[in-house]
Amino acid sequence: MRVLAAAATSMLLAVALVSAQAQVPNPTNKTGVIGLMHAIHSTNDVGKTLEFYQAVFSLNGRVSPFQSTGPQILTNSPGATLQVAMTRLNGAFSFELTQFGNVERQLNKQPDIADPGAPMMKIIVRDIDAIVAAAKKANAPFITKGGTPVVVATSVGKTKAIIMRDPDGYFVEAIQGTPAADSPEGPVLGAILALSVRDIDETLKYWNGLLGLELEADKSFSSDQTMLDLMGLPKGASYRMAGGLISGSKARIEMIEIKGVPRKPFDLRVTDANACGMALNVGHIRDLLAKIKENKGRVLSRNEELVEWSDTIRNVFVKDPNGINLELVGSADPKL
Repeated sequence: MRVLAAAATSMLLAVALVSAQAQVPNPTNKTGVIGLMHAIHSTNDVGKTLEFYQAVFSLNGRVSPFQSTGPQILTNSPGATLQVAMTRLNGAFSFELTQFGNVERQLNKQPDIADPGAPMMKIIVRDIDAIVAAAKKANAPFITKGGTPVVVATSVGKTKAIIMRDPDGYFVEAIQGTPAADSPEGPVLGAILALSVRDIDETLKYWNGLLGLELEADKSFSSDQTMLDLMGLPKGASYRMAGGLISGSKARIEMIEIKGVPRKPFDLRVTDANACGMALNVGHIRDLLAKIKENKGRVLSRNEELVEWSDTIRNVFVKDPNGINLELVGSADPKL
């Protein structure tokens, strides 16, 4: 909800949900990430948030109750109830919107863009002007200075982009894309997961060293004013980015470290509104969890143990160094 999978009935995650019922691919002998299941965004009101993404980005989906016994253990939230809306960002990955009930939770807490742990969804679109018009009609608050797109360098090339907030305060960046001949129909061409981090080097020790990704970082900080305008940041701020593909998928993740402005940790429980993260397929989940504990990583699930989601699937919620919630999903009996 970081620089900064499945059908609605087959995968859920981050809150474990449908994900755990989906068949996980047989892992290789790699201990780490072997695929992305979906992104996760916990909401204040899942119906209201879904309406925003339908109105602005024409995403599909519907709100449904989810059997919550497994998620209660996975999130260590006894008695919690759960509603879910699963939608798909064309050509990219699934985006899971959740709303917990019957449990105390923080509401309406919003990060600043530089706060470590602040999530963002970067959505590549066919017509950014149409997206901006729809966002204005939906009364979305714009972060970009002037409330109009600016031309910046992105991972898809130099193009127009603009950052807004959804109804929960979650950052959403719309990026003008260039449709390929086989691009899916509709306004969305793809998406990139993104997050703000406290320290790029510290973060990559976790994502590359423990989770097995191969993200590459800028060697130095930049103060490009157009990029600062995109993020609504003042002159004098600077940033450094890292990014790459999530192992076993075509999905990209991007991270940004921002200096020169006040920062505070944005770190929420899975059940809190605006808590965000992702569900990841991993190989040798028991070994990976042991490595995370050895490196003093935070484990959120009950008793810091794997959850027996089914006869064949195990999953667990952990935190990355910036407070992002990661649901790790693996085989109960991995084949070498």
